[in-house]
Amino acid sequence: MLKYPLIWFVKGWRRFISPMYGDVCKFHPTCSAYGLTALETHGALKGSVLTIGRIARCHPWSQGGVDYVPGTPQAAAWEQENSRSTTPDQASHIAEVA
Repeated sequence: MLKYPLIWFVKGWRRFISPMYGDVCKFHPTCSAYGLTALETHGALKGSVLTIGRIARCHPWSQGGVDYVPGTPQAAAWEQENSRSTTPDQASHIAEVA
């Protein structure tokens, strides 16, 4: 039940506060869209943890980029697309570095 007040908070943020800042998000989807998806997909506790982690990664030194909520169809499609774009030679190099 706690997830609904959190969702309302994020929706209120998107409607009233976010427009004052303009389009400044470095990530896709935006942090508020990420938060909504995380709360709707994973519930209040895990969704809040994921959202707080995402907001913590949003700082002036962050490169940003694409960052979908884990466990969503978008995240699975993104992972699959990225795994196809990595050649076997790149994959072995990545494994050696790690």
